[in-house]
Amino acid sequence: MKRVMIVLMICFLQMGWMLAQRPQRNPLERFFFPPELVMKNQEVLQLTEEQRGSIMQEVQQVQSEFTGLQWDLEREMEKLKALLREVKLEEDQILQQLETVLDLERRVKRGQMQLAVRIRNTLDEEQLRTLRRLRIRDNAQQRARVRAPAGTN
Repeated sequence: MKRVMIVLMICFLQMGWMLAQRPQRNPLERFFFPPELVMKNQEVLQLTEEQRGSIMQEVQQVQSEFTGLQWDLEREMEKLKALLREVKLEEDQILQQLETVLDLERRVKRGQMQLAVRIRNTLDEEQLRTLRRLRIRDNAQQRARVRAPAGTN
């Protein structure tokens, strides 16, 4: 029974990992704005040079950290998969490796939140209102493209 529970837990972890690779709606998304949306619309937002520089600095810092974390996460996930390929599963090793993977995922999510907070704090209220309108417009355009029959774009 214990072995079945471990295998089920690992299957759910794998499903979560695969789903995490697909674009999904984040429940916190409405509170924050992706850096791409801000920088793509910097003229409309009338970003000051100070705001622009601050956002670029934050993004560059996070990108370098995320690259290393992503490589580490992929390596540790491969180790977990290797443990799961064994004929006899070693529960302690699997759970220890799972903790390593989850810790890396937590660090990535924390970094994402930190960047989102810093970007939002860089913007004023009018810029935030403008970004909300732009996001609504972009989402509507994206939904229209998805619904459009092939060849009509």
